[in-house]
Amino acid sequence: MSLKYALLGFLSTEPTSGYDLAREFGESLGWFWYASHTQIYPELRRLESEGLVTSSMTDDNPGKPKRTYQLTERGAAELREWLAQPVDYPPVRDAERVKLMFLDTAPVEVIREHLSTHRRHHEDLLAVYLRQLRELRRGVFPRLVKRLARRPRSEHGLITGLKVLAMQGNIARARAEIAWAEDALAWLESEEDPR
Repeated sequence: MSLKYALLGFLSTEPTSGYDLAREFGESLGWFWYASHTQIYPELRRLESEGLVTSSMTDDNPGKPKRTYQLTERGAAELREWLAQPVDYPPVRDAERVKLMFLDTAPVEVIREHLSTHRRHHEDLLAVYLRQLRELRRGVFPRLVKRLARRPRSEHGLITGLKVLAMQGNIARARAEIAWAEDALAWLESEEDPR
């Protein structure tokens, strides 16, 4: 997947400024696909040069005009075509597991901290995912509200359900990583104190 399709997908909800897009990207899609502001703006310009989006200047805030981007029909068609293709899974690149495999040269305290940090990271993610899942189920998640406002009521169940499923996938991954880290910490403790 490329940033291109994430941005086209975002713009399929509503026209928005690059600034708002970058902010909302981090708040909702960032859990699935991270991109920085410095990646988003050049990609928006490239999408515009390809005719997949258009932009216009707006004066919503006097003295601070902003550029608003909108998906073109060509952009919508390219998004639909991409959505119909099978997922192209990237190769696995897990820096945490690679590091763990070579921690055999480190003191046990360093290994324990590595595993504890990994568990805390996923506990923090899990807390965010659970909050967002509650917001999705209540229909108050900001991006969901915007998407539902522009789509027929007959599609609301599918739209909400797909977002809930995606978040449940993140929750399952976080829980699996937490359980793995707890098992690893228990194993490490048993290695320190064999009885």
